[in-house]
Amino acid sequence: MKISSFARPRALAYSLACCVAATTAASASAGVISGYTQFGPNAGTGPGLGTVSVPAIVTTAQNNDNSPTPGAFDNNIVVPIKRFDTSGYIDIEFSVTPTQGVTEYQFFESVDNNTGTPWSSHTMILGYGVGANFVPSTAGDGLDFDSPNYDLAPTSSALPVVSTPDEDTLVFSGGIQGTGAESYQFRIDVPDVKTLPPGFGHFTLRQVPTPVPEPATLALAGLAIAGLVAQGRRRAS
Repeated sequence: MKISSFARPRALAYSLACCVAATTAASASAGVISGYTQFGPNAGTGPGLGTVSVPAIVTTAQNNDNSPTPGAFDNNIVVPIKRFDTSGYIDIEFSVTPTQGVTEYQFFESVDNNTGTPWSSHTMILGYGVGANFVPSTAGDGLDFDSPNYDLAPTSSALPVVSTPDEDTLVFSGGIQGTGAESYQFRIDVPDVKTLPPGFGHFTLRQVPTPVPEPATLALAGLAIAGLVAQGRRRAS
C-alpha cells in the first residue's frame, strides 16, 4: 500500500520538532524506559503495520511521578512514530530499568492513517506482552496513563474528545482522522514492572483505530433496527 502523499511531510515535520525538543535535554545516567523491542525492521508489531519507529527516549528526572505542572519544561520524553496500513492494532513494547519508584513520561506521538478509511476513534491500552500474549494492565499496578491526576491532559490534533474508561485506557473521539498523520500527546506512569506479577521486564502500549462504517454497513444496520422495531410492534398489537 502506498503512503499518502501529504502524510510523509506532516509526520516528518512533527517528528523532527519532537526530536529537537527531546535531544535538548541531557540524558540521565539511568532511565526507567531503557529501550524497546525491535520486531524485524519495526519497533512495533501487529496487524495494523505499517511502520513503527521510536527515534527518541529521553529521561532526565526519574521517579518524578506527579511533579510535572502545566507550562513547565518536561524532562522525560518518548517519541513514537507509527503508520497504520490496516485498521488492526499495533503494539510497542518498552523495556524498563528498575529505579525503586514511578517515573512519569510525556509521549509525543505521530499517528499516520494510511488505511484508506477515516477513523472515528482511536483507543490506547496499556498492558504486558504483545500479539496473542497481550494482557491488559490491572488496576493499581502503578502502570497507567497518569491516573488519577492527569497532570497534563491527553490531546489529539484530530480527535479532541478524550475519555478514560479506566486508568489503563484512553479513547480519543469527537472528530474524524482521515488520511495522513496527526499528533497525539499523553502521559504514562512507569513503575518497576519487574516487581509485579508475573515479573515482566517490559510493558506494552497497544493502539487500536476504529474505522468509520461504510455507507452500506450503516444502511444494513438501519434496516436491521427497523426490522426489530416492526417486529416489536407486531408483538405488542
